[in-house]
Amino acid sequence: MQKPFTYTLLLAAVLALAACEKTPEDKMESAKESVSEAAESVGDAAEDTGEAVKQKTEEVMED
Repeated sequence: MQKPFTYTLLLAAVLALAACEKTPEDKMESAKESVSEAAESVGDAAEDTGEAVKQKTEEVMED
């Protein structure tokens, strides 16, 4: 009685894990989102750098 129950639980666990597996399309979409977020971060950093340069230039011009 114990073995069939154990096998059933094992099969259910394997099927549950297989159902959670990402499809190639999901992986591609996730990669696109990551690239988009990275590009946005680079853009934000460039903007912050530009603002810092502008501020530093203004400070130098005041002196």
